[in-house]
Amino acid sequence: MLKGKLLHSPEEMDGAMKTFETVLELIDSAKESIKIHMYVWRSDEIGNSIGKALFRAAERGVEISITKDQSAMMYERIEMNRKSYLPCEPSKLKRLWWKVIAPTFPDTFVEDQFVNGAGKKLINHTNVRIDWIKGVHTHQKYYLIDNQHLITGSINIEDRHRKYFDYMVHLEQDTLGEHFYKRESGQIAFDLNREIEFIFNQPMNGASRFEIKPLLIRLLKESKREIYIEAAYIGDPDIEDALKEATTRGVQANLLLSEKANIGNDNNYKHAEKIMKSGSARIFLTPKMIHSKMVAVDREIIFSGSANLSIFSMCNSGELNLIIKEPNLVKDFLSVADYRKSVSQEVKDPRILANYNRKIAFLQELHQKLKL
Repeated sequence: MLKGKLLHSPEEMDGAMKTFETVLELIDSAKESIKIHMYVWRSDEIGNSIGKALFRAAERGVEISITKDQSAMMYERIEMNRKSYLPCEPSKLKRLWWKVIAPTFPDTFVEDQFVNGAGKKLINHTNVRIDWIKGVHTHQKYYLIDNQHLITGSINIEDRHRKYFDYMVHLEQDTLGEHFYKRESGQIAFDLNREIEFIFNQPMNGASRFEIKPLLIRLLKESKREIYIEAAYIGDPDIEDALKEATTRGVQANLLLSEKANIGNDNNYKHAEKIMKSGSARIFLTPKMIHSKMVAVDREIIFSGSANLSIFSMCNSGELNLIIKEPNLVKDFLSVADYRKSVSQEVKDPRILANYNRKIAFLQELHQKLKL
């Protein structure tokens, strides 16, 4: 039987503590294999702690496989301490693009003692294999331990998630890996009769399988009473159209966004203003960074994972979401979501959302569309 546990609770002070604690415990207890698929892996306290735990596991004989999106180094090198944990040199074209897009990022620089490329010793270990993804984007975030434990959701490997709103889920089952890999590879179709199912966008290895957007639009179209959304980044026009269609049927829609997102804030405000003016949803802003990607439909179905409601996630990037119907897990998600909504402020005047930089919003949306 597949067991699911939400690694978050209402009013938590550290939004990533339980996730990182569980990841480190599972790495230290791993016996055979560890598979990590990650977007951002920063060389900070947690980035180095996970790297050291993986090295200890490799020394025990555990086989470790890491899949890492190379383009995500842009965030590692532009934001915070500007240091990547895994050593890799990007192309001249990527470095040039980073210089173009960097002015659209807020200045978050912090000085620290950590080393850029600190994971060199780890990836040179004979029991460690790393696959750098180039040419396509893969935004997934998961840890698969001994093919029995899966931790997945919206948290990258970096300390700043401790101050964010996110969702991560720990799944456990003896045969979990078998079904997971069949879904990831596309050997079998997703089964909506399952209480917890894996939904993928898969552009890797020549594939072009984008399941998340069509299923999300279907869920929005089938909604009857209420849609609740927490989104780090928005902007996909088809999702906005589906949301508007739902509200014309009398469905109540609530959208939670960050008052000040770490990136893409101008584009968020641009689309939130449009959504509010069209009557498609009530908009709530929270002073804490909303990094979660979660949709609750009729308080019965949760659709959550790594996929933002942006053009990038919906159309271009590899992603992993869970569709959850298991009542206890749904209840846990809703408990956290209700608290987050209670500490957010509803926007009553769309002019508040109109206060954004048009040129920066254009560049931010362009970045979502380009495959750089």
